[in-house]
Amino acid sequence: MEKKFYITCDSSCDLPLDYLKRNDIKLVPIKYIQGDKEYEDDMDFDNKTSFYKRFRSGQLSKTGSYNGDDVEKVWNSTGEPILHICLSSGLSNCYEHCIIKAKEMKKEVKVIDSVMACLGTGVMVMEAVKLRDQGLSLDEAYEKINEFKYMVNAEYTTHTLEYFYKGGRLSKSKYIFGKLLHINPILKVDYEGKLYIDKKCHGTKKCENEFVEDIKAKAIDPENNTLYICHADCLESAKALGERIQKEVGFKDIYITLMGPTIASHTGPDLRAYFFYGKDRREK
Repeated sequence: MEKKFYITCDSSCDLPLDYLKRNDIKLVPIKYIQGDKEYEDDMDFDNKTSFYKRFRSGQLSKTGSYNGDDVEKVWNSTGEPILHICLSSGLSNCYEHCIIKAKEMKKEVKVIDSVMACLGTGVMVMEAVKLRDQGLSLDEAYEKINEFKYMVNAEYTTHTLEYFYKGGRLSKSKYIFGKLLHINPILKVDYEGKLYIDKKCHGTKKCENEFVEDIKAKAIDPENNTLYICHADCLESAKALGERIQKEVGFKDIYITLMGPTIASHTGPDLRAYFFYGKDRREK
C-alpha cells in the first residue's frame, strides 16, 4: 500500500534504531555535551552504552535542542506529507522550532507535541506507524494521535538521588536528607508534558508497592495492551519490576528499550520508566 504520509521524530522517543529503519521513520537527533565533546543522540545501541560508561565514570551530560536547519534537512530527505512527533513542549523548545520551520516548508508538515518524553513519545510514534499502515490520511492520523497522546501514562522511579544532585537538580541538603531516609521518588508527566514528583517513598520496596498500585488504578484494558519499559542502564531491576506489574495488573505483554542520552542526560543512570494506556491525563 502506498503511504499517505511519512513519519519523522526526534531522539526523545527511545525506540530501537532498527525499529525506525524497518518502519521508514526518519530521525532528528538531539545533541548533547558530555565532558568537553558534543555528540548526537543517534539512537545507536553501542553509542548509548558508551554514554553510560562515560556518565558512570564522572562525565556528566547536558542536552541542547535541534534548530530549524536540523529538522529541515531531515524533512527534505523524506517524502510528503509529513507527520513529525517531538519531545514535550513542557520539557524542551523543540516543538516551537518545528512549528516555525513547518510554516516555512514547501512540503506539508504537521507537528505533534507529544506532551510526553522517553518511550512514551515512542508509543505515539508506534501508533502513527499503525495508522499509516492502515491507510489513514495525514489529517486523520494527526487528529487521532492528538487525542491518543493524553491516554499515554508515565511513571518513573529511581533508587538513587545521586545523579539528580550531581546534575544540579537537587540541593546538597535535600540529597543528604533523601539519602539518609532512603527516598525513592515516583515521578509522573502531567497533561502539559511537564515532569513532576508525585510521591517520595521511604525505601525501594514501598516505592515499588506504590508504583504497582498507581498503575493498577490508572491502566485501561491492560489485558489487551502492552506495558512499555525504558531503563537507564538498569535492565535487570527494570525488567523485574515490569514483570511484577505485568502479573499483578494483567498487561498482555511487555516491551523494553534502553533509554538514550536525550532523556538520561537529565536523570543519570538507574532510572526506570513505565508507559501504558490509561486514564486521560487531562482529567484530575
